[in-house]
Amino acid sequence: MHGSPADSEVRKALIRAMMITFVFMIIEFIGGLYSNSLALMSDAAHMLTDIGAILMSLFAFWFARRPPKPTMSFGYHRAEILGALSSGVAIWFIAGILIFEAVHRVSHPPEVNGKILLIVSIFGLFANLASMKVLHSAQKQSLNVKAAYKHIFSDLLGSLGAVTAGVVIWITDWRMIDLIVTGLFSVLMLISSWDLIKESIAILMESSPSGVDPHEIRQDLQGVSGVLEVHDLHVWSVSSGRLALSVHLISVENEGVLERAHQVLASKHGIKHTTIQVEHPERFNSERCYDCANNRVVLND
Repeated sequence: MHGSPADSEVRKALIRAMMITFVFMIIEFIGGLYSNSLALMSDAAHMLTDIGAILMSLFAFWFARRPPKPTMSFGYHRAEILGALSSGVAIWFIAGILIFEAVHRVSHPPEVNGKILLIVSIFGLFANLASMKVLHSAQKQSLNVKAAYKHIFSDLLGSLGAVTAGVVIWITDWRMIDLIVTGLFSVLMLISSWDLIKESIAILMESSPSGVDPHEIRQDLQGVSGVLEVHDLHVWSVSSGRLALSVHLISVENEGVLERAHQVLASKHGIKHTTIQVEHPERFNSERCYDCANNRVVLND
């Protein structure tokens, strides 16, 4: 399945970001060993997960664009969401390890070479900024790419912490700052990735997409000329930016109501992938509804 030019640009952006991250991960890992800094080593470890997240994004991006088949009628678009969720969970896992290690070192803070820590962490900071710039536009197009972007943003927080620790240790030799910064920015990693995890779970649970009001959609459909009743309304995201809707309309008309409903959904709500069933009021059958007992709302008598 051939991708669009936009897909090609997204792939190129992911590959460029991965190459930048890989080079500076090696630099930070060596610098962390030499300076004996947990903050710098944790930043290098997080860069390794950045590379894993980008590789996962590339795989999910390719896999999601495989053509649909009878047993996978919606295709594989949810692969991007699974990749995004996995990346978010990985950030939490890493943050937990860093917090545990920081607490473990509190009683005996190790010697840290503040000068090396500062110099290397500044390079890491600029590397993260460069990767974020490369992915800035692409992350708006896909939740999966947004996950890789969040990974790098979390790493940026770690680099800022390492720079702070390097300055303090170089000037004051207060080694505890290395552990404090590690713990503080690990917590920030948890906070920054929460929206990603929440959004991924919401899509997998087929909840109404953010920015879409089912009640407003119901009212707009009810206002369509010829519609007597709206029920069994469902709106969800198949993947990032791919909205779908299904609904039952009761009307004595058919084609005219169907066409007007399509126009309202597309023009006002941007929903073009729809399944609309028009039923005659005298032939309504609740057994055709997914949840008519809870979802059927008579708006007109």
